[in-house]
Amino acid sequence: MSSSRQPPALLVKTLTVTFGLLTLLLLIVFAVVFYNVRLQVRDSLKANLETMQGLFGAVELRRQSDLRGQAATLAENSTLKAALDTYIAEAPSSDPVGREQLRTTITRELQKVAARVESDAVVALDMRQTTLAAAGPFAGSWPLGSVASLAPATVALEDGVAQVGEDTFRVMTVPLLVDDERIGSLYLATRLDAHLAQELDSLSRARIAIVSGGRLLATTLSPQASADFQASRAPTMPKDTVVLNGESFAFLRVVQLGETSLYALSSIDEPLAQAMGPILAAFILTGIGAGLLALVVSFSLARSLTMPIGHLSAALAHMASTHHVEGRLALTGSSRELDTLTQTFNDLMASIADAEAQTQAAYTGAIRALAAALDARDPYTAGHSERVSVVSVAIAGKLGLEAEAVEIVRLGALLHDIGKIGVPDDVLRKPGALTAAEYDAIKQHPVLGARILRSVPFLARHLEIVELHHERPDGRGYPHGLRGDDIPLAARIVHVADAYDAMTSARAYRHARPAGDALRELWRCAGTEFHAEIVGALATALPGLTADSPVEAFEGVVG
Repeated sequence: MSSSRQPPALLVKTLTVTFGLLTLLLLIVFAVVFYNVRLQVRDSLKANLETMQGLFGAVELRRQSDLRGQAATLAENSTLKAALDTYIAEAPSSDPVGREQLRTTITRELQKVAARVESDAVVALDMRQTTLAAAGPFAGSWPLGSVASLAPATVALEDGVAQVGEDTFRVMTVPLLVDDERIGSLYLATRLDAHLAQELDSLSRARIAIVSGGRLLATTLSPQASADFQASRAPTMPKDTVVLNGESFAFLRVVQLGETSLYALSSIDEPLAQAMGPILAAFILTGIGAGLLALVVSFSLARSLTMPIGHLSAALAHMASTHHVEGRLALTGSSRELDTLTQTFNDLMASIADAEAQTQAAYTGAIRALAAALDARDPYTAGHSERVSVVSVAIAGKLGLEAEAVEIVRLGALLHDIGKIGVPDDVLRKPGALTAAEYDAIKQHPVLGARILRSVPFLARHLEIVELHHERPDGRGYPHGLRGDDIPLAARIVHVADAYDAMTSARAYRHARPAGDALRELWRCAGTEFHAEIVGALATALPGLTADSPVEAFEGVVG
């Protein structure tokens, strides 16, 4: 009786092999899918952090520039300078009461200045860097008569970091001049504390850590994560990943002020868990269903499933090795479970492809934002980058470039002048002719732009356009003096489009030239300053253009 209740050994072996094979295949599928999804999500988050923090750094530098402009204006306060000048002249011969009255006058004028700038403290100092008066929320941190010592920063010769008692301040220095003679200094001090860290956290949507001399001054991390960050080697690194309180973070140093650094940190595990949770649950349910099916099917059904499972595994492995996530696996029709698994995988790959498309759209938006920020510096060049991009795409189309190459030209043209961020406003917006030194400064913008793009991996394809769009066929261009076909085609296209828009746009010192005049000038310089085939493509892209045609003749066609 007992022997008859046991299944035949062949059936047991068949069911064991069938279940084991199916389990192994499912584990391979899970491992391949989740490994690739994890890598793609992790890389995407790190790239987004670098892009976001790169823009944050540019915004922070711009904010400091604006604050310096305000400070320079406030430093011209004649009443404040007169009060300081009077103190310097009369204090040595005055009694303590008189000196206190003179300081009170300086403090009163300083309070007016403090009310007009966003600083935690505004401090007036004499030529020996002795504190004479202070105003603002943290004026009490600057004791009168103390000598202020700055640790130099890297952003400007007179800026730095000051340690005052238990407080650390980021200091911007503005000289106070009377008749071109310096009589003292004005400090605009921002306290490096939790309040500043929280403001930056809200601005960047990332955790913030402020470190000075290896000591953590302030952070928006949790207490345990803060302790782990302090104990790690992260405060000495410009960027990397670090595990804090059991959670992986990507971090990036966005501001460096001497020994003081400001870091932005973004959690990798949190968004990864949110993205992977539903996917993992779907795969687990699919695996359980497939396992139960394998236990109840016969040996013949197990054999019939072996081949389609093998095909599915091979297709998944091929997709994983080629990273071709846009493709879809065909349903085999051999079983409902296999088709469900295949459809789930196809849906997963479709969601990843959609995420990559959204990331690409974000990249494009970031590029447009950079171009718009650059154009906004000068009202006479507003929209220049967009117009150059439109003209460049039209030329590329007439030259028969493939869609991918046209896209590189389009975005590269938007970025072609990004290096002008580093050119001073008084040079960039000068209404008259430039001096030789000013022209040399302008000529540095391709190199500056290339330096900016090299730090952002997803912009590498546009690097040659930004760096080489001022090279000429005759070798007299800059920055490298390339000749003829040594200049990449994309850079040649943007060179012609840039020149065309410059001539057909109004400037402070001249009117816009008619499109026909601009085209004739391009033809005149073809072969020396411009490549003839690019000028010819532009002419073809301007249908019906004559010498008297307005600029809108082109904009109406391509707009």
